[in-house]
Amino acid sequence: MATEYNNILSPADIYSDARGRIVALPDFPAAHSMIIESRVGAVRGNHFHNDESHLMYVVSGRMLYIEQQADGTLSTLEVRPGSAVVSPRGVAHCTVFPEETVIVVLSDVNRSGEHYEEHVFRVDALHHQVDLTGLYDGPQVNP
Repeated sequence: MATEYNNILSPADIYSDARGRIVALPDFPAAHSMIIESRVGAVRGNHFHNDESHLMYVVSGRMLYIEQQADGTLSTLEVRPGSAVVSPRGVAHCTVFPEETVIVVLSDVNRSGEHYEEHVFRVDALHHQVDLTGLYDGPQVNP
């Protein structure tokens, strides 16, 4: 069973007026940024990075973030629009998307093009080791 924990980051600030909103993402030393669009049931990750950490900000949809703690226990966090989570260096993690979701990812190293899979170390499927009942019960889509 997954342990619930609360490591959700809120925006640094939100500016609103008649034109709309400007959302300042949480402070993070970004060297690269990406927008990732995921379909219902998509599973991403199941890996760790020795030399990288990244912030994942949910723009729309919903993301289940699963992280393996140093003692081997798994923690699950439900991240909703307007919230972010940081995946630290050396920590195994994966994401499951229960609905169509758009996230912005800020990385502290360049992961563009051919660099995307550099320094990625795959792990056994974390999402098969936790109980997602009540958070997501549908099919899971892997590459």
